[in-house]
Amino acid sequence: MRLFKIMLIIMLASVLAVSCKTKKEMTLEDYARMELEINLPDPELDKAKVEEVAKKYGYTYQQYRDMFDKVEKDTKLKEKLGEMRLQDQKEKKE
Repeated sequence: MRLFKIMLIIMLASVLAVSCKTKKEMTLEDYARMELEINLPDPELDKAKVEEVAKKYGYTYQQYRDMFDKVEKDTKLKEKLGEMRLQDQKEKKE
């Protein structure tokens, strides 16, 4: 019985360690906030600035770059991003 408890604790600890290590998926909302702060047409222009802002939001430069490429290729995501920006502008005016 004691061996079973020890094995269970080890298994739970390893599952917890693995689950905490996985990187979170960047949301379009986070991307929009980061993009406003970065204010560059291409992340390659100032990698240090992009890295700093990405780190502030809990992401890596590569995650930002991947989302940037994804948004550039997908017109639906671009449209949704534009709607989010428009909504933010409306809220700021009120």
